[in-house]
Amino acid sequence: GGGEGCVDDDMCQKPKHCTKCNRVKPPRAHHCSVCKRCVLKMDHHCPWINNCVGFHNYRYFCLFMLYLAMCCGFVVLVFWTGFWETILHPRRSKLTFGERQCVSLCWIIAFCISLALCCLGGFHAYLILTNQTTIEFHGNLSSTSRNPYNLGRRRNFQEVFGPSSFTRLVWLLPYIARRPPGNGLSFPTTSAIRA
Repeated sequence: GGGEGCVDDDMCQKPKHCTKCNRVKPPRAHHCSVCKRCVLKMDHHCPWINNCVGFHNYRYFCLFMLYLAMCCGFVVLVFWTGFWETILHPRRSKLTFGERQCVSLCWIIAFCISLALCCLGGFHAYLILTNQTTIEFHGNLSSTSRNPYNLGRRRNFQEVFGPSSFTRLVWLLPYIARRPPGNGLSFPTTSAIRA
């Protein structure tokens, strides 16, 4: 087919239907086996928020990870001296045994969550900058064709966080920042941008 914005034959074919819910399935939509519904631009089903992460809430999920990482980083920095003192010189500490346990446990938990969020957040930063979902990333590992939705880092970032510039930092405040473009049913492609 020669439809507008087509990159390859898969994108030019007639609309696909979901075999589970028997509805038309837009590009980049997938059926979630947990939620039992199709999700637009589905990334994954997240047990942290007990919901699917997709077109309408992906930026909120990414901001949730960023805010949580910042909070854990704050705890790691603030409790560092108390933790270090508890580990090296527990008898000289001004803190009681219970306080030392609390500081140590808080520091260890915050540090471990920070490490996990660095890995997960780094992976999602890569996905944002290449305009892929987790599902598409796994599909693209075995594919030799280019990702048709990769519009360049700036435009890919704006596809998730809205039309504001990265350096303006307005995207950090979703109640002020404008919504990302589109409706989740169609997405700009590399070939459509060049045309």
